[in-house]
Amino acid sequence: MLHMNSLRYPSRLFAIGAAIASWVACTPVYADNWSGSIRSKIQTDNRYRENADYTGEVWGQLSYLNEPQQLKVHISTIDRLSTDIYREKQDVYQAYFDKKIIEPLNLKAGRFERSDSLGLYLLDGASANYKLVKDSLSLDVYAGRPVRIDHVRSVQGNYVGGVEGLLTLKPNWSLANGLSRIDNFDLRLGTQVMESNQSQTLDQYPTEQEITGNVFDAVEGTTTAQNPSTSQARTTYRINATSRLAGYLGSNQKPAEMFLQASYAAAKNRFENVLVDFWWDPIKHIRLRNYFESYRPKQPFITFRDRFYSAYALGQQNIWRGSAEHAATEKFRYSLGGQYATRDNGYSGQGFNSGFSYQWNPSLKLKGELDYIELNNGENAKSVYLTSAHTVNSKTRLTLNLAWREEDKKQFGSNQARGIENEFQYMFNNSLIMEVKGSYIFNTTTRDEYLGAMQLIYYFDRFIPKQP
Repeated sequence: MLHMNSLRYPSRLFAIGAAIASWVACTPVYADNWSGSIRSKIQTDNRYRENADYTGEVWGQLSYLNEPQQLKVHISTIDRLSTDIYREKQDVYQAYFDKKIIEPLNLKAGRFERSDSLGLYLLDGASANYKLVKDSLSLDVYAGRPVRIDHVRSVQGNYVGGVEGLLTLKPNWSLANGLSRIDNFDLRLGTQVMESNQSQTLDQYPTEQEITGNVFDAVEGTTTAQNPSTSQARTTYRINATSRLAGYLGSNQKPAEMFLQASYAAAKNRFENVLVDFWWDPIKHIRLRNYFESYRPKQPFITFRDRFYSAYALGQQNIWRGSAEHAATEKFRYSLGGQYATRDNGYSGQGFNSGFSYQWNPSLKLKGELDYIELNNGENAKSVYLTSAHTVNSKTRLTLNLAWREEDKKQFGSNQARGIENEFQYMFNNSLIMEVKGSYIFNTTTRDEYLGAMQLIYYFDRFIPKQP
């Protein structure tokens, strides 16, 4: 297994890359393909200091695929320099092989991305997938060391392991004398164990400089607190379940779908994350949606979009949203709904939300949202968010986001925030793409924030089409 300490030095990084490349070169070649990309970027922002920080980085990735051998090898690396020393990084992001051993058994080993109830993280370890019944029932076993992903604040610990079963059916179950029917049923059920070090720092001050968002934004690492701290290993056991049902409710002209997800932590004796999302079309062009989520946000620094979303708050919270959406025409849709939020720390509140989308033409789409919430202590926040995406031609694409938020908080009083974000994408040819992005948030009470970045992406491949 790969460990962070073994990947800190560039020499180790290149040694791993060379080893995988040598293995690929020695693999018998039948109809092998490889592809990859190099992404270089420069960025300036004032997210954490009043003076601007400047960051430059290079991402490289290479994928090898041999279909007759049912083998895939992937490696990606990052090299970053910055005036903020906590963003500097040279590391192997992913390095793994994926191989089908026999027809029902598939093995993956190395460092690779994994997504489950813990979120999205890197796993230094291995996973095995065994298909008990083709296309219907499979079993997945995994184990390794979870590693923090660079562009999100995710899990980090000593080890994690678990087993999951996935059942996929198309039962066409008939209910209520044929008035309702379930056409698709998916169920994922598993158990998981994780050990991590829980630390407590005396006189602790903020030591993490991490953000969430898309891969366009430069990302940060973790600083080291100078204050005394204690650390203790803690093992947590979880039961995870995910289910999806799709079919009809009332008649075969009224489609419906329900998605459920839950994670139960035995040591805490409570559900950590619960999500229920249900929609139903009782009348043509009308969709009713009910959404409930109980979760604890992990991101201390949120995206441009979430900065203007009134229901967002750090800490454990429960949020319910209900809405009705009407497709007035093929191009125009609008919705209106309510929301209710309760939080462990702070006050509960209620409000409403509405939105619209208009497909002006095949290359231009406009969307807007209005959001309002008022807490029981009198605090309130209202937001307006507008976005448009325009494909100018086959090579050029423009995106514009506008936001306005007014909030009244006990902590800092009244504040108005007005934000603008632009993104420009241009494709020189099939291999070279340029992207430019900038955002600025004006605040009346707190300091303004800005970000500017430009990146070039070069794609290369050696693709051999299948023979007829």
